[in-house]
Amino acid sequence: MGFEEIWNEYTSSEKDMFQKSVRRLLKQTFIVRDRDEDSKKAYYFVSKRSEPFSAYLGYIGYDIVIDRENGVIMLQNCRDLGENGKLQINHVTLKKMESVVLCCLWTLYADRVRSGNLSKNIEISVTDLRYEMEKYGIRDQIDKSSFASILTLFTKYQLLQVIGKLGEEDCRICLYPSMQFVLEPQEFGKFVENVNRRMQEKWSREDEWETELTKEEEDGDEESDDHE
Repeated sequence: MGFEEIWNEYTSSEKDMFQKSVRRLLKQTFIVRDRDEDSKKAYYFVSKRSEPFSAYLGYIGYDIVIDRENGVIMLQNCRDLGENGKLQINHVTLKKMESVVLCCLWTLYADRVRSGNLSKNIEISVTDLRYEMEKYGIRDQIDKSSFASILTLFTKYQLLQVIGKLGEEDCRICLYPSMQFVLEPQEFGKFVENVNRRMQEKWSREDEWETELTKEEEDGDEESDDHE
């Protein structure tokens, strides 16, 4: 059955739900079942009617992936386009700090899963995230406003939800199972290696600068002694 035939059989409420779900996927990439009641309705609607969504989105180079175990629906590029024909429209280019924070969040999520946390939505504290950020040397490079903006960006794409108010002691970050689709382990390994290399190069330059500065100060002290 073609898309038009399926569409004509839909009731007005089903057509409305279909349109909302498509717009949601195009805007947010993910639908996370256990996020809230609206997300749950959208998830079950799409998962039970995947064929028309694949057909409709296929016209613009997309398809959907349904992970029933974790309750996640993801928009992805059509596989049959091949590597050279892939559309990259649904890929988001992140800034350096956004990339590192996402890397930290992915690490925390993966660590909790490996440690046996079977919950679909995993909660971490802001302290947990900041501690992970320390490993990359960026904790003090992100002010409160920038930190909040980064978390808002990831909230937009259904990767997490901030519970409470940032800065308050009881504030938590809920990581959704969609987080596991953001980075593949191999891709993550290359990313970490690249970040570590850049950080080491930066620290090396800073050490050289400090050494030269110290030498200049010592030379200055020696000249001062001779003058006296």
